Amino acid sequence: MTKQNLETHYRTSFIPRAHRIGRITLLIAMVICLLPALYLSFVLGAWPGAGVILTGFLAVLAFVGIIWIVEPISYFPVLGVCGTYMSFLSGNIGNMRMPVVISCQQAVEAETGSRKAEVAAVLGIAVSVLVNLVFLVALVVIGRALIDAMPAPMAVAVKEYTLPALYGAVLVMFLNSATRRNALTGILCGLAIFLSPIPGVLGTAVAGVLAILVCFATNRKTARPAGGQTA
Repeated sequence: MTKQNLETHYRTSFIPRAHRIGRITLLIAMVICLLPALYLSFVLGAWPGAGVILTGFLAVLAFVGIIWIVEPISYFPVLGVCGTYMSFLSGNIGNMRMPVVISCQQAVEAETGSRKAEVAAVLGIAVSVLVNLVFLVALVVIGRALIDAMPAPMAVAVKEYTLPALYGAVLVMFLNSATRRNALTGILCGLAIFLSPIPGVLGTAVAGVLAILVCFATNRKTARPAGGQTA
């Protein structure tokens, strides 16, 4: 098959099929993720009400809403069509999928955005998902056995402090990746909202939105003089 025929096959057959399979698998995954909540709400009668759901959605939107737009746009040139569907289905893109894809593309000397790079991305993501599942299952089984073998006070301490330790590690990671001014701005905005009379989860949403807006405004104000200099 000539190079022109391969390109025609890629655009007329491979890409449409990839979009079709990708959309179907993502929709199935979305439905499966919603099944426990739907079961609890409509079968067991634990429906919390539209107001609570909307408040929780706003809280999540305040912190990760911008990622819903930024990540697909920024990752697509490296992942390609199939890699994008696979990565967003499996998750952990920035910490695991992207480093694996970049390493595979560098190993085969593939130019970013080329067909060769897309094939390397698909293979790398598939292998990383399989390895991730194997190690995750093994760690869960071994971790459970270790907890069962611990003395009762130690096992209780591990269970109580694991989640705070994870949140603390994530907080330190974000603080290290952000500028000192942005980190301080976000913390002060969050404290100001949480100490205000704004109730519950709604305060979380407001704090996140306010912190993002203030950081954006301060960065733009700082960058404007540098951009406006003339020779």
